[in-house]
Amino acid sequence: MKTKSLLLALGATLLTGAATQAATPAVLVVTGGNASKAVLYDRTTNALLSSVTITANVNTDIRTFVGTPNPTGPLASSGLGPVTIHFVLNGAALGLQDLKAGNPVTTATGASLPPNFAVSGTLPDTIGIDPSVFTSQQTFVIPFGYVKNNNLANTLHGVTNLTQRQAVNLQDYSGLATTSLFGGESTTDTLYVIGRDPGAAVRRIIDANIYYSGSPTFYTTNAQGQPIVNPLGGHNAGNKVVADLKVIPNAIGTLGSADFNNAGFQILAYEGFLPTVYNVANGFYPIWGYEGWYTLLASPPGANQQTILNALYSTVTDTTYQHTAANVFSNAGFVPLGDLHVSRAADGGPITPL
Repeated sequence: MKTKSLLLALGATLLTGAATQAATPAVLVVTGGNASKAVLYDRTTNALLSSVTITANVNTDIRTFVGTPNPTGPLASSGLGPVTIHFVLNGAALGLQDLKAGNPVTTATGASLPPNFAVSGTLPDTIGIDPSVFTSQQTFVIPFGYVKNNNLANTLHGVTNLTQRQAVNLQDYSGLATTSLFGGESTTDTLYVIGRDPGAAVRRIIDANIYYSGSPTFYTTNAQGQPIVNPLGGHNAGNKVVADLKVIPNAIGTLGSADFNNAGFQILAYEGFLPTVYNVANGFYPIWGYEGWYTLLASPPGANQQTILNALYSTVTDTTYQHTAANVFSNAGFVPLGDLHVSRAADGGPITPL
């Protein structure tokens, strides 16, 4: 009896140990740009994990996902669980800087953790960082551009296209120029520009493509809803630009393609071309950036973190997913890398045929 009891106890211990080994908790911290957040969130909840709980900051760019590996997903046989993924998407340039410096970021759960990798729609050398400190892989292309809101009473009806010179003047004379100077109907209505802060890929990519190196004047609203110069120099999230475009008449905003499709919004052409997938892929529309995933060469993710990162990457870059009509990816207007007939080596640099 004693021998049998001992064997049963030993068996229970071994089973417990095996269960523990088969379910190793893992945490991944992602920082960087928020232009592709809809795709990242979609792949996390619908392909990577099951039984997901989400903790969301009031800022939707900061979210924490906790779940178990999806039994039909790429983590199914990883032996990981539960898996926690913290997204702290405060801006592409800021994300690269935080990753390089090892600066902790504050998650939706209130934890202060160093990031494991950064998502960025702008290249490191665009913001003065030596790219050789990172390992990187590209996922797709993000178009950026200019938008107005036709749902508000305004005098911007004639503004449908911007030239390079107009785009520069738009940033320099926001809040000073009238709508008529850009093709609008009024010689008295002031034109406002709503844009992002220097930590955003939107800001960096647009500035690089229109050859702008000045200090733009971007607007927001005060407590009374009146337009005022943005005291922060620009918004730290695209949804804040969207919110201001919905309440400030005679305004033009700068956004990533995922934020283009709001009710009443009209996308402006640049040098005669709209930021469509076709126009980007064929080199007609130039304001775009490669979405890259970056890890720090000197301090790479741990084995479990790399496993999650690789799995997430595989779901984001899946060819079927990127070519499925009316899903999150296609609705965001992103361009699969395999569809490009052109390339460039630098943000705002020459576009050459492949």
